[in-house]
Amino acid sequence: MKKLNDNPGAATLDSFTIRPIGYIQSAYAQTKDVAHTHEAWTADVSQIKLLPKYAKGLGGLEGYSHIAVLFWVHRAKEWKMPRNHNKPPHVKIFATRMPVRPNPIGMSVVELLEFSADNGELIIKGLDALDGTPVIDIKPYIPNFDSCPGASIPQWVRQHLNSHFHSGHTHCEGNFEKDNE
Repeated sequence: MKKLNDNPGAATLDSFTIRPIGYIQSAYAQTKDVAHTHEAWTADVSQIKLLPKYAKGLGGLEGYSHIAVLFWVHRAKEWKMPRNHNKPPHVKIFATRMPVRPNPIGMSVVELLEFSADNGELIIKGLDALDGTPVIDIKPYIPNFDSCPGASIPQWVRQHLNSHFHSGHTHCEGNFEKDNE
C-alpha cells in the first residue's frame, strides 16, 4: 500500500471550504428535541430548501424513491451521549455514527416524497437533523451501488439495534428488486 506522502502530486490540504447547497426545515429546533429512537425519526417528514442557484440540479430525480442527504451537523457540540448507550469502551468515534466527529458530516438515506426543480424544495421522510441544518449534497439512492445485503456488523451493534431503541423498522422497506428486473 502506498503512503500518502509517496505521491508527489497528492493533495496536502489542511482544510478546505464546503458551501451549503440548502438548508433543512425540521420540527427539531434543538438537539434535545431529536427523538433518539430509530422508529420515531424515520416517521418524521421534513423539508429541504435549496439555494436558488442549485434548484435546477433536482432535474432527473423523477422515479427515485429514496435519496442520500449529506449535511453538516452544525450543532454537534451540543449533543450528549445518551446515559444508557450500549457502546463498549473500546469503540471509538470512527466505529460509530455519533454526530461529534472531526468533520461533523451527517448522512441519511431518506424517502423522497415530493420535489420541485422550479423552487428547489424537497419533502422527505426519515431525516434526523435539526431545523436550519446546512445540506452539503444530495445523491440518488441506487440499490445496486448503495445496498450491501451481505454486510456484517459487530455483535454489540446487533444487540443495540434489537433493543427497545431500534426495533429494526426502516423507511427503506420498498421492494427495490422490481426496478432491477
